Parts: sequence; structure tokens; C-alpha cells
Amino acid sequence: MSRRRIIPFLTVILFFSCLKKSEGLKQSDIPALVNQFLAMHVQHHNFNDALSEKTLNNFIMNLDYGKYYFYSSDIKEFDRHKHMVDDYVRQNRYFLVYDIFSRYKSRFAESMKLFNELVELPYDFTKDEYIQVDRDRVPYARTKADMRERWRKSIKLQLLNYMSTGKDLKESRGKLKKKYLLLQKRVNEIDEELLLARFMNSFSTALDPHSNYLTQEEHEDFKISMELKLEGIGVRLRTEDGFVIVDAIIPGGATDKLPEAIKLKPLDRIVAVAQGGGEPVDVIDMDLRDVVKLIRGKKGTEVRLTIYRDTGGKNPARMQVPIIREEIKLQDSDADSDIYFPASGKENPIGYIKLPSFYHGDKKSSAGDIQIHINRLMKKGVKAIVLDLRGNPGGLLNEAVDIAGLFINHGPIVQIKDGMNPPQVIYDNDGGTFYDGPVVVLIDKFSASASEILAGAIKDYNRGLIIGPSNTFGKGTVQSYNELPFEKGAIKITTHIFYQPGGTSNQLYGIKPDITIPDMTSIWDIGESKTRYPLKWNKISSAPFRRSNLVTPRIVSSLQSLSSKRVSSGAEYRKLVKRIRRFSSKLMNKTISLKEESAFEKQKEKELEKNLNQNREEKIMDIKNDLFLREAFRVTGDYLRMISR
Repeated sequence: MSRRRIIPFLTVILFFSCLKKSEGLKQSDIPALVNQFLAMHVQHHNFNDALSEKTLNNFIMNLDYGKYYFYSSDIKEFDRHKHMVDDYVRQNRYFLVYDIFSRYKSRFAESMKLFNELVELPYDFTKDEYIQVDRDRVPYARTKADMRERWRKSIKLQLLNYMSTGKDLKESRGKLKKKYLLLQKRVNEIDEELLLARFMNSFSTALDPHSNYLTQEEHEDFKISMELKLEGIGVRLRTEDGFVIVDAIIPGGATDKLPEAIKLKPLDRIVAVAQGGGEPVDVIDMDLRDVVKLIRGKKGTEVRLTIYRDTGGKNPARMQVPIIREEIKLQDSDADSDIYFPASGKENPIGYIKLPSFYHGDKKSSAGDIQIHINRLMKKGVKAIVLDLRGNPGGLLNEAVDIAGLFINHGPIVQIKDGMNPPQVIYDNDGGTFYDGPVVVLIDKFSASASEILAGAIKDYNRGLIIGPSNTFGKGTVQSYNELPFEKGAIKITTHIFYQPGGTSNQLYGIKPDITIPDMTSIWDIGESKTRYPLKWNKISSAPFRRSNLVTPRIVSSLQSLSSKRVSSGAEYRKLVKRIRRFSSKLMNKTISLKEESAFEKQKEKELEKNLNQNREEKIMDIKNDLFLREAFRVTGDYLRMISR
């Protein structure tokens, strides 16, 4: 659809005068970039009404993620154009982008007046009230009273977070005022290039969550992050509702080596960053790139993170985590192995291999290392091998193919499909099986990408059991990264979808375990299906291959029954299940308490910090504390007995 719209000439002149001139992305660049995305994307090849609506929604969310500025009346007005964004781009007209931003700046100015009033109010931190942080559950404010209450709770939360770092209320007010002055400065610094970049990225992420437009500065940061050696703390971060959130822990990094009591966890919120013994810098509502700059630093230096963690109790835990920065080295993510001996004796030893990531260097590779470990374990007479892919975020596709090939004779491992051509089948052609004994693969929600390809191939071939507390992450797409000329930045486009040999894909919902065992990782509400506008897929034809009979529905049913009985009757497992239910309920609620911690809760935080200097013995297999792994070995023992009959 298209429709003419008359804008007062004076408004246009005034608005453009508030945007600084730039030499980067320009209006004339956008149609060509849009066409490049559509030409290469795996599914979307036309800029239609559906993509128009998603693009508009993304652009509004990009400006006002937490719904603290726009009113419902603003959104209703913007929505009149939801099916016309494609027409405007084809006509190279961007008045809607500028109109929305102009309204945003006006609403932002109104909110700053409201902030200056509300920040001075006397707040009762003993009052038991909550703030909803799930954007999708919060409607846009309809009235000024609605907006005022929204800001009151937000200010109270932010003051509480400052106070949790040891500041009194007066100091916290000063810090919060300074933060919003900085935020106001950043809004005023948005130039035409940055505004168009936000619009361009709103379009790209309407295609799928992993397609992006990057500015030249973001492109430079991306290149730095892809270097083999990084000096930092070894975490992957994201932002949500103004918080910097721990998304994943990099195996072998400084954070991964912390004592368990103070180790960062996924979904931890980082609220402040301090350099060594210096004063903490508040990072709530700070741009993620600026937070990363604070956290990065020279090897051997200390950074102290103030984190906010849901613990399943009434109020969240707040604690400081000191981390010594170090260089993340390849060998820290190497595969390792051990042998598990059942309590009944040493007659049925089980080999255990932990694979934190898929890697390939000048002198070694994950596939080569796995082969070495399997060979060692076979020489020691193991009766089965457990391959642990829990927490493995993926890596090189070829490594996943080569590792799968160690367990099968020959055949397809993965199919890769673009938007127009027949699937490309990637085979294992080594002509033999390196290990033909029983295999068990362990997965969880943090097993992604190459981990899912490997687990999916083992499952499709019925070559081994897949055990996990939940499905894997569900990222089954391939991206192409292209630097743009004339320092216009870069584009990352989803070009292919992975499929298992049998024609199904791990995209969206991941690989489903054969046997389910409860574990705390199942509480995290993450995965490809939880992202915005994820790609769906249709089943394709199976590639020809011969399935094994090592895993059958009867075997799976019997093993699940035996395991469920143990879990339901064991005191430790029952306690774990209760904890999982309690945490899951709290996380599903997605609310944050605005009540100050009690003295008892503050003492618990101090006790956690005391654990910093307690040396924890590093073990490949922590059978005592890892209930999931303990039960997985018992299931493996049951499996051995069944197939040996």
C-alpha cells in the first residue's frame, strides 16, 4: 500500500536542523542494502506488508524498549503506516523514520522533567512492591498517571541497585541524576547516520534474529571480538530492559574458573563495574558497547562486577564478583576425559569425554582430540562412552561432521538448504567407524549450533542415546558476513538452514532428548524459539542412510521408566525438582522486588564473597554435586545391561 502524506514544511526544516550531518550511511544507500538482504536471505525475498509491520515494530522498540516514553496514542498513530514502510523505502522516502524520532525526542524531554521531579521523592524501601520487567506483558501507558507510576517504580529500582553497592540514598540520587544527564546527551548526539542505521537494523532483524546491519564502528568491534586471543573475563553479554545480562559463559575463560559460589550464571544482571578497588560505575541503561569497554582490560588486572541474581527467594541476591582478566587460550576449551566406575564394581567402566567447544588450530582439533581420548578409553576397557555437550555453544561445522564420523561407518551428517536450491548434503566419507560401542550424548539448553548437528546426527542414526533436561537451544541457521565498501559498515545475513540427515531441523526447537533428567539448566527461559521473529522451516526429504538398531522405542521407554523411579524416590532429586519448580515460577513471573534486602540476606551475600579464596578442586566429573551426570551414568549402566542381553 502507499499513501501521500503532507507534512508542514516548517516541521521538516526544524527537525533536520537537529540532526548532525554525517559521511556514513545515507538515505540513498538504504534501497540497495534492502535489496541485498532480500537477494541473499534464506526465506524472505520480498519486502511485503508483513515485513513492513515487523520493521516498524522493531524501530519503535529500538527507541523505546522498556515503554517509558511513547504512549498508546503514539503507537496507534504510528500503526497507520505499518503496511506502507516497504512502499516508502521503494520511493526512498523516510519521513516516517524522522517523525517517529521527533516524537521520541519530545516524549524523552517530557520524561526527563518527570524524572527530575520523581527522583527527589522520599522512597520507602521497606514496602513490599514489585516492578514488571517483561516488555511484552507491559502495555504502553495510556495516561500521564500511568507513565508517572511506571517511572516512579523504575527510579526506585535504580536507586535500590545503587544502594546495594554500598551508597546511601543521597549518593544514589546523585549517581542516578548523572546517568540520565549522560543518557540525554547520547539522545541529543543521534545523527542522521545513526538514525538510519537503527532503521536499517530494524528491517534486517525483521527478517530473523541473526540478520543485522552493523555500523562501521560496530563492524570494527565485531572484528576485534573474532580474534583468536581476547583479554577479558570470558562471558557473552546482551542487554534487556536496561540491564546488561550474562548470556553465556565461555569455556576456559576467567569467569568459568571462578569458585562455584561466586561464578557468574546465565541471566545474572550486571548493575555496576569497578576497576580493582576503584569506585563502581553504574551500568544500568548504559550502552552494551560501553559496558564491554569497562569490563575489558589488560591481562592480570582485576575487574569487580556487582550483579543482581534471582535466587528463588522473595528478594534477589546482590553480590560483588572479583575477576582477574586473562587471555582466553585454545587449550582451556580442549576436550578432556575420565572413567566412571559404577558403585557395583569395576566390571563395567564407562568412559566420559567433556567437549566444551568445537575448535581447530594449527596443531590440533576437537575431532582429533576426541579420537585420542576414545582410543585411550578403549585401551582401558570402557564398555560405553558418554560424550558431554552440555554448555557447548558450538563452533566449526566441519569439526561436528568429523566427530560424528567417528561413531558411524559412512553417510550424511547434515543437510544445508538455502532459499532456492536443493539441499547440500555433507557426508562422513572416512569409510569406517572408529568407535562402534554404546554411545550416550548429554545435552542441555546451552548446547547450540555444532553441538546440535552432532547430537542430531547421532539421534537420527539411532546410534546413541541423547540425554538432557530439555531440548537444545535451537539455532539451526547459517549467516554470511559481508563488509560494505566506503566504510558503510557491514551486513550479516542468514543464508541457510541446517537439517538433520532425516530431513528435520534443529532450528527453532532444538534436539529433543530421548531420556529426560531434571537439572537446574532447564529453568532458563532461553532458546531460538524465544527470540523475536525466528525462522520456521518445513521438513525436507531424508538423505539416504542406514539407521542402527542400538536405540529403539522400547529401550528408550524402559530406560526413562527406570530413571524416573530413581529420581522420584531419591531425596536429593526430589529437593532438586522442588528448586526447579520454585525458580521456574519466579522466572516466569518476571518481576523484581523493590524492597531492600534484609540484614539476613545481606549476610548471605558476605558469606558468598568469603568463598572467593576457597580453592575448589577442578574435576572433569563432579559426581558428588552434579546430580544430572550421576543419573546419566546410571542410565548408561541400565542401557549397557539392556543391549547385552
